[in-house]
Amino acid sequence: MAVDPLKKPLNRAEQLKTEPKNQFKGVKLYDVDLAIAEHMVDTVVPSLEILGESIKVPVIYGNPERWKAIRRDGFLRDKNGQVQTPIVVFKRNSIARDESLANTMNRHVSYPTISMYSKKHKYDKFSLMTDTKRPVEQYNITMPDYVSVTYDVIIWTDFTEHMNKIVEAFQYATDEYWGDKSGFKFRTKIDSFENQQEVGDGAQRIIRTTFTMTVNAYLLPEKFNNQPTTTKSLSPKKVVWGVETDLSGMGNTNYTKNQMYNEYADLIDFITIRGAQGGVLGSDLAPVFVNSSTIKLINVKLPICPPELRNTYVVGGEWFKVYINGVLIPFRKYTYSDNSAPNEIQFVFKGAEIIENPNEDELGYPIETTDEIAVTGKFIEL
Repeated sequence: MAVDPLKKPLNRAEQLKTEPKNQFKGVKLYDVDLAIAEHMVDTVVPSLEILGESIKVPVIYGNPERWKAIRRDGFLRDKNGQVQTPIVVFKRNSIARDESLANTMNRHVSYPTISMYSKKHKYDKFSLMTDTKRPVEQYNITMPDYVSVTYDVIIWTDFTEHMNKIVEAFQYATDEYWGDKSGFKFRTKIDSFENQQEVGDGAQRIIRTTFTMTVNAYLLPEKFNNQPTTTKSLSPKKVVWGVETDLSGMGNTNYTKNQMYNEYADLIDFITIRGAQGGVLGSDLAPVFVNSSTIKLINVKLPICPPELRNTYVVGGEWFKVYINGVLIPFRKYTYSDNSAPNEIQFVFKGAEIIENPNEDELGYPIETTDEIAVTGKFIEL
């Protein structure tokens, strides 16, 4: 009896996310051949007018069997024995290392390329998320190996006029980068053309031209030494700086840890101060609601900043971080003071009303008693 796949139990553990197999495919010899072939078909090789019809000249790759038949007979026949003209046949001949670039590249060094769009971060208004920047995708690519690839090309036509048109197109396209606009492109050079006409008794008249193309290409395998040659990473959305004090490693000096602490007690105590109050307004351990633009912390006081740190901890944004419903509010949108009452710190928000287009110094909405507000920073809880 057949089992309905829709009724089978679903195991979420087996639903694993996988990256596309061709995401990091490297650059292979096949990619070089394909770029040259596509450029000849789409750009270089023209259409010919034969018997009042426009015919696109076919371009085929000379595999070993086909190339052997061409060398033996001097032309290419179809399966019915008919000579195929006009036609362009090409074959990769040799691969050599490009010495002009080999000494300047180090395969143990990678260079970064950046893709500004990321499917994981489609949201574009990162400026509203507390100065958060859009992360970008970065690809670190290993330096490729630069090579010179040569191709032998043979062209057959029935008339010299047709051959001239094809040769002119190839000559005009030399010393350019061949390939697809959205794919790989390689510089291609053609030095000279060799023309030959074959006319015999009872035989078909054939015009043949042969030439060699030199392609400056580069090769990059998907993996080398079992390590991928292309790695992907995401840039950080936000960088947060902090201050730490390390008192380790004092055993080799004349000071003990206790002596060091006693000498810098004010600095160390101030650096380690960190108060925190948070929750829905009015609840325990949460700021107190005063009005739609003001909240306050109770049973707290501001510490005294040591003179040595007054240039580092500037009074203002360095002292507090205020969050409303999980969103960090920049310091420019509020002011604070501890003079309104003993053991209290009061925060007054600018533009705490409904504003359609608030500026960077305005909150843009009123504070409500149902809001969840958290305050952390340099204050001492009594």
